[in-house]
Amino acid sequence: MFELFAVGLEMQKRMIDVQMQGVEAARDMVDAAQRNVQAGMAATQANGSGVKAMKKWMNMWGLRG
Repeated sequence: MFELFAVGLEMQKRMIDVQMQGVEAARDMVDAAQRNVQAGMAATQANGSGVKAMKKWMNMWGLRG
């Protein structure tokens, strides 16, 4: 009887371990997605600054853009 109980507990422990690995993998994926969003936002800001600088340079030389 106790053997079956011990086997059942071991199986539950293994299932919990597998589920925790899935949770950790999902957390890592969310962290990576957040870093990608932040990098994209930084690139967009840099691109906007570059456009502004180009327009100012063109305006300085009398060009219309």
